[in-house]
Amino acid sequence: MKFGHVFKERLKTEGFPPDWVETAISYGQLKKCIGRLTNELAQVGLGPVTLGRLLKHVEDYNAATESEVDDEKPFQYILSGEEPSTLESDDEISSLRGRRKPFHPKLLFYVNEANGKIQDARLDQETREKLQMLAVATGMSDVRVTEDLESEESETKEVDGATTPPNGYTTARTAAIKRPGYHVVEIPLTSDSEFFARLAGELSGLEALQAREEKKMHKEIEDLGKQIATLTDPTHRQNKKLLGIWRQIFQVYVESDIFFGTTEVDHKAHSAEEAADKFQKFSVTIVEHGLVNKFKKQEGLQALNAFMHINREILHSLQFGEINRTAMNKILKKFDKRTALGVKRTFPQKLQFPDFSEHLAKAVCSNVHDQILSHVPRLDDYNCPMCMDIKWRPVKLRCGHDFCIRCLIVMQNNKQGRCPLCREKTVTEANSDNLDLEMARFLNKWFPDEVKAKQKYNELMAGVDQYGEVYKDKPCFVM
Repeated sequence: MKFGHVFKERLKTEGFPPDWVETAISYGQLKKCIGRLTNELAQVGLGPVTLGRLLKHVEDYNAATESEVDDEKPFQYILSGEEPSTLESDDEISSLRGRRKPFHPKLLFYVNEANGKIQDARLDQETREKLQMLAVATGMSDVRVTEDLESEESETKEVDGATTPPNGYTTARTAAIKRPGYHVVEIPLTSDSEFFARLAGELSGLEALQAREEKKMHKEIEDLGKQIATLTDPTHRQNKKLLGIWRQIFQVYVESDIFFGTTEVDHKAHSAEEAADKFQKFSVTIVEHGLVNKFKKQEGLQALNAFMHINREILHSLQFGEINRTAMNKILKKFDKRTALGVKRTFPQKLQFPDFSEHLAKAVCSNVHDQILSHVPRLDDYNCPMCMDIKWRPVKLRCGHDFCIRCLIVMQNNKQGRCPLCREKTVTEANSDNLDLEMARFLNKWFPDEVKAKQKYNELMAGVDQYGEVYKDKPCFVM
């Protein structure tokens, strides 16, 4: 099945909202623009056969050299406008994209000043004659081809005795290549301008959609964060069980790495397909662990459903962005195949595609962490770096690193004076004044079961230290 049909079918069947579908790349309409453009080119002898031959010539030339001197190219096609890559800051880039000034592409060829003939570019006689007639009709004058970005109004001006079109092309930022002994002549085309104007407008629409969705999701995340903060507040006795449930759910969620990898091997943004697969596994895992059924009250289930809904919205945005990016790449490839004008490499530099996977997902996922996950502290963040268990009666050394009191005592008994993390001599000088009472209260509030378990373990190990290993099996009791 051709991509146009696949694209249309996916927009219809994958559950995208109607306003999203209306914003999508109009692949069919852009194809029609290309059809009209090929007809315009055929009128000056640049029909499919000739274009195919020229395309092969250009591809061979590009493969043979990286030089910017295009003396052997059959023609030159320039997309005017300032590239975002030449700007200094993200704000400048955003400002330029917001303006989306229309493209005024120029297709140029070269005429010998001495004899009025077209530069030899492997053109057949009929095409060469048509182009020479066009050159005569335009006065064989040089054409300046770069838009004056600092002027909002266009004026008609004389250049080398000829009139330039009123498009504001009066300053040469990226002008036609100067070739001694040749005049530059423009082939009058309109369908390519229509093509790029439509595509640029649709990219602007996608950017606006992304901004709206990001704002909407941030509001949903903020509201859910407040709800979860209330449901997991450990000062309320009825929330203690809920706190444990949410902690387990969020632990599985973080370990699932749904949208972004966090390992050395996988540390990049995931594709929509990868993210969907990981989200599905996360959903199955929390059901298999019985975490969903542990919510006895409606408020907890509603909050969980809202959390899952937000993640599905992120997935939908990724899927929508990816198929539209594919549509843009496909239509630019088709443009090049039908016209041999080589825009697929240069167009994305002029107007970059709104990067849903890198921007929207990253921004929203960061918001999910800050507004939702942060309300339920993770046990791993408060483990002692020595015993890898929760810090019971934590001690903060002068260097700023924390250890549980038993690990500190063991280090002191072993004459280990340096901090294991930064190697400063801070271990032997620590005493009861270094107890982090604020951290101890925090841990007792958020991890009461884990703190009690660690306390029992430490008491057991203290008995072992005093009475030997036999204490593990038969601890002594004082009646």
